[in-house]
Amino acid sequence: MSLDLFKRVLEVDSILDISRPRKGKPSRSNPSGVFYLFNDYEKWPCRYHLDILAHTTSWKNEENIKMLAASVSKMMQDNRPELIGLTACSWVGYSLGTLGCFPSQGLKIKSTCLLPSPISIENRGKPELYHMEYIEWLARCGVVPHIPALKSAIDEIVSSIDEEGVCSAPVLDDIFKGWGSYAGLQLEVDWKTKTRRRDCDITFGALLILHYADLACRLQTF
Repeated sequence: MSLDLFKRVLEVDSILDISRPRKGKPSRSNPSGVFYLFNDYEKWPCRYHLDILAHTTSWKNEENIKMLAASVSKMMQDNRPELIGLTACSWVGYSLGTLGCFPSQGLKIKSTCLLPSPISIENRGKPELYHMEYIEWLARCGVVPHIPALKSAIDEIVSSIDEEGVCSAPVLDDIFKGWGSYAGLQLEVDWKTKTRRRDCDITFGALLILHYADLACRLQTF
């Protein structure tokens, strides 16, 4: 089912083709009050489907990996402003936001804050930092060779490893701290000493990414 959901992205032009508009209450983020509902029995992927694929292997073959890469690449596009960050709700007797729903466009591996899904949002003066969890999941899925943005991210992660083998890549700290529904990569008890510090967790996360991206051999140069 997870594969079918990603495949659906390639079968339609955008979420607009598989949803219908509905009038709601205007808000600061949505002055018109118009939002979209998925049509009945429609398909569209979210973070949980990517999680499933990242942690299973029976689906993996060249055809499926290339399909997944093409689907992710399409959602990472940003050439149509009306589609960037566009998601839809489900109807369960009332509209229900689909937490983790990937956007029609604007899917990102960088973010300024912790979100259920890596949706492109307005940069409010904060730097965009790598969302390590999504990069790891995509690397586990084997799509890195087919997505230039991922290859660039991994190159930056490699270049941030110093002569002592410590990675200091610019990452979103909220992904590590505060174990919960959308975060929890921190393994160190705290980040208060040299041996239990922030960079230890970042380095471990970076090594996982490099391993699953088949780039671990590049660490030999360090």
